[in-house]
Amino acid sequence: MKIKCMIVDDEPLARRVIEKHMAVLPSLKLVKECSNAMAAAAYLHEHPVDVMFLDIKMPELTGLDFLKTLSDPPLVILTTAYSEFALEGYEYSVVDYLLKPISFERFLKAVNKVSERVEQKKDLQEERNSEVHDGFIFLRADKIEHKVMFSEIRYIEGCGNFVKVYTANKMIMVSETMSNIQERLPENLFIRVHKSYVVSITRMDCIESNMIRIGEKVIPIGKTYKREVERAISKYRFGERS
Repeated sequence: MKIKCMIVDDEPLARRVIEKHMAVLPSLKLVKECSNAMAAAAYLHEHPVDVMFLDIKMPELTGLDFLKTLSDPPLVILTTAYSEFALEGYEYSVVDYLLKPISFERFLKAVNKVSERVEQKKDLQEERNSEVHDGFIFLRADKIEHKVMFSEIRYIEGCGNFVKVYTANKMIMVSETMSNIQERLPENLFIRVHKSYVVSITRMDCIESNMIRIGEKVIPIGKTYKREVERAISKYRFGERS
């Protein structure tokens, strides 16, 4: 898996140097270049990025001030011609600090640090996913506590103060609201796609226009949920985009 990289620097020449260094390493993929923090913020809002090469001294909003605004930033490598900013940068848990002009040897050292962090994050996520896939929930219906594995659930349909939980071979109706039951489901496996539907991401067969198909069931995607659906599937998407 390639590491998705983003360059944020107001100097075109500085962006070209980093881009040239990236081209030598097949493990890196440049997904976006931005000349200012505002454009970077807009991109990050819609797209996942593994590491951001962030210039500190930029007009309007400095790199460090921009970093303060991000609630869940990617890994960050600071780039600047001013060494006095290094200490302040490390207060924000940046991976490394590159002083311009950036040599390839120094760039490679920073990238190796990123690769280690990415691998650690991947291993942790796989461990968590394994625990979640083996997880379960108890659903009370007809005075019986039904144990249902998360991996068995295909979708959930809301019906007022009741929800219908559908697996491959049965439906269980529970006296519960959609919001309450959604809070008890792992976020990386289930997503709300409509005011009346929560679906298992792994059980979706296809998405076409504003519809999701799970087996023979066609589930609508509500207008207010389209962005969340897009975000949930973006990391799994490959191939042509319209």
